[in-house]
Amino acid sequence: MVRQQSGFTLIEVVIALSIVAILATLALTSYSSYSQRASISTGLILTGPIKLSVYEYFTKNSKFPETNGEAGLFAADAYSNSHVRSISINANPAPGTITIAYKGDRAISEGDTLLLIPSESAGGVRWTCTSFTLLGNLVPANCR
Repeated sequence: MVRQQSGFTLIEVVIALSIVAILATLALTSYSSYSQRASISTGLILTGPIKLSVYEYFTKNSKFPETNGEAGLFAADAYSNSHVRSISINANPAPGTITIAYKGDRAISEGDTLLLIPSESAGGVRWTCTSFTLLGNLVPANCR
């Protein structure tokens, strides 16, 4: 008499769990990187009105401002959120440079910065984005 087998063997269950574990690891790694890039991008979103103030100052004075006050903005720490410590205008490496300073958390290291450097162009102001502290894969795509 032949018995019918029902259910899964232990080997089949272990193989299925291994596959699920590998897929979960890949998904977690991708999500972590995505979360870090999103945290960094919040700083760029906050710079919209600041870039406008720098542009307005430039059109009126034919030069870039060197401080937040000179551009008619609040103090640097007034521009912050859960990931951004402050946003300031300074003259390093060029006048009108917007420096986004990040808070240290699981996504970003304390002291990481992103720089938006203005330059005069035919249409007004052109912004160059760079960072000397953030890892290359974490810098927003338009800054690479």
